[in-house]
Amino acid sequence: MKPLPGADLRTNLCTWAVPAAGAPAVARVLLDSLPPEAFDPAFLGQSLATTYFDTAGFALRKARRKGDRYLTLRVRCYPAPGGDTYALSAKTEDQKWRAEIDSGVAGALLDGPSQLSEWAGLLPPELYARLLGLVGDYPLGPVVTVCCRRYAVEDRRDRLTLDLGVATDTGKCLPHGVLEFKSSVAGAAPPAGLARLRLRPTKLSKFKWATGV
Repeated sequence: MKPLPGADLRTNLCTWAVPAAGAPAVARVLLDSLPPEAFDPAFLGQSLATTYFDTAGFALRKARRKGDRYLTLRVRCYPAPGGDTYALSAKTEDQKWRAEIDSGVAGALLDGPSQLSEWAGLLPPELYARLLGLVGDYPLGPVVTVCCRRYAVEDRRDRLTLDLGVATDTGKCLPHGVLEFKSSVAGAAPPAGLARLRLRPTKLSKFKWATGV
């Protein structure tokens, strides 16, 4: 498995809710601030599908709600002209990890459920140990897929993403877009132009929102 470009060392510093009417203005500020990411140089947006995994009893979601020791697992599909690309990512309270996986492996996980032994060769040892500690012997399966259209700009330090049309395959729809500012520099400031738009800050875990009642 090879790591995907960028981002893993960046920390999410700010998140805002973006009303539909404000999306064009946000897009203008993004393009004035940083160049479009290499995967979407024309800034046309990418249709992303992110599938989250858990046990039938939602052991990982319960751990995430407690917040002290958790693990979130997801497979994301990135569309590409020559064939879709898939990435497996994991997040804990103090670590982010992501690596590309081939389509066959992704398909097997997405068809789930899968035994924990199938994850042993996919995750770093410390993350696999965390998984075992949280779910025991219970198999993992896809519990929800979150889709959106993402517009992103970035340089080697900072990254801004605007997700529009956020919805799940279980029928939930977020009533606004989501703008995130990430940086590899602690305390970095977002583009000054965003302040003029008076966006409302929000705190959102797509995993908890998508799997909530």
